[in-house]
Amino acid sequence: MSQQIIQPCEDLKDYISHFWAATWEEPMPLTNTTYYATANSLTELVFGFVGSAKLFSSVRGHTTNHIQFPAGDLQELFGVSLYSHAVPFLFHLPASELSNYSVSPETLLGDDGKFLTEKIALTSTAEERVRILTQYFRSQLKKQRWGDPFISKAVRQIRHHSGNLNITDLSNDFCLSQKQFERRFKACAGFNPKLYARIVRFETILSNRTRFVNLTEAAHANGYYDQAHFIHDFKTFTGYSPNTFLALSGY
Repeated sequence: MSQQIIQPCEDLKDYISHFWAATWEEPMPLTNTTYYATANSLTELVFGFVGSAKLFSSVRGHTTNHIQFPAGDLQELFGVSLYSHAVPFLFHLPASELSNYSVSPETLLGDDGKFLTEKIALTSTAEERVRILTQYFRSQLKKQRWGDPFISKAVRQIRHHSGNLNITDLSNDFCLSQKQFERRFKACAGFNPKLYARIVRFETILSNRTRFVNLTEAAHANGYYDQAHFIHDFKTFTGYSPNTFLALSGY
């Protein structure tokens, strides 16, 4: 399998984490192939292909849930990972409406979704697909109706600090009551701020695990001083203990 990560252009970096592509020389086996997905602070638009034909497309919202499902018969996956606070700017609805929810692009975006999937299906390279989605997202930003730039700054603060931030202090920094801050944050990012920070911290540990001797050391470096608390969060967001998850998922 070959993997490719493509960074967004400069004007979309506040909204897009990255584009990605995965390609298999042969289709994945129909049996005994399982995809493990953890809780995720990102919203993903994904296209799956068998040969040159598009097999499926899906918008998978940011989620607190862990899932696993069979993933056979695919030869290629292409997707874009969006920060959840980008949902109001790019899809023109509160991010909370996509929390723990998957939907087809056609259902979510109507004719725009149908147009996008048809154009993506006709392309053959990741670069062409990035260009199509980039043009679409730029056009959506010009129609901005739902975004909350003020709270988006708070979201970026949490991400910048890898989830290790006092939420009460953060709301005070933005001169909002705790209740106002939580209401606006959930509409903007899809989660209440404390839960969002927990998921971001968990993702940071998972993505940076190779820099440490083990996950326990990574957890300590990212603000978990109680191993029981870390294991509880890990099971909540993956469904498994750390060692079992790593063995099953191949992370």
